[in-house]
Amino acid sequence: MRITDTSLRDGSHHKRHQFSKDEVHAIVAALDAAGVPVIEVTHGDGLGGSSFNYGFSKVPEQELIKLAADTAKEARIAFLMLPGVGTKDDIKEAQANGGSICRIATHCTEADVSIQHFGLARELGLETVGFLMMAHTIPPEKLAKQARIMADAGCQCVYVVDSAGALVLEGVRDRVAALVAELGDDAQVGFHGHENLGLGWPIRWRRCEQAPSRSTGPAGASARAPATLRSRR
Repeated sequence: MRITDTSLRDGSHHKRHQFSKDEVHAIVAALDAAGVPVIEVTHGDGLGGSSFNYGFSKVPEQELIKLAADTAKEARIAFLMLPGVGTKDDIKEAQANGGSICRIATHCTEADVSIQHFGLARELGLETVGFLMMAHTIPPEKLAKQARIMADAGCQCVYVVDSAGALVLEGVRDRVAALVAELGDDAQVGFHGHENLGLGWPIRWRRCEQAPSRSTGPAGASARAPATLRSRR
């Protein structure tokens, strides 16, 4: 299983996107020293999120991505991108600044809007991850079909994303199982949940038994604290 720490992306919501350079440097250095393999850094709403709509960042996210990449000795730097918020040029700039994992998120019924972005990311040689957000709103079998769209577009790992923190153990179990059955060896499966019901961590460890291949979460806890798993079959 590979863990991705999202303190500097999802945790940005908790900070109202006000992370300073000193904070980013200190957090990345500590996570890297602790052996965390992947650290996600962007505005809470992904590349291009700094705006009137989503809240302005204290420091431009591309500067923070570069700082994180320069600070980490072993960890890889990931960045989040939402089609319609970020652009292809944002992906290229993030890579130029040291990001090597492109995580592309859509609503769980709109995977098709990510096709061109996965194509670009793969052309650039980036590792690709897909986020199917608000996964509680559709049944497992429909979620699996959306995951197939991402995988066919070039996504190497598709996440069940419980954005609302609304899923309990059985709901996550059924969705992860549906994605594993649909994708087989074509793509890995991950889980990203939130602590709204206090189940983020219990679900995370329960999913270890189910063999999801990746897990994402922050070092600390907040109402938005995500738990994400990614595993190899």
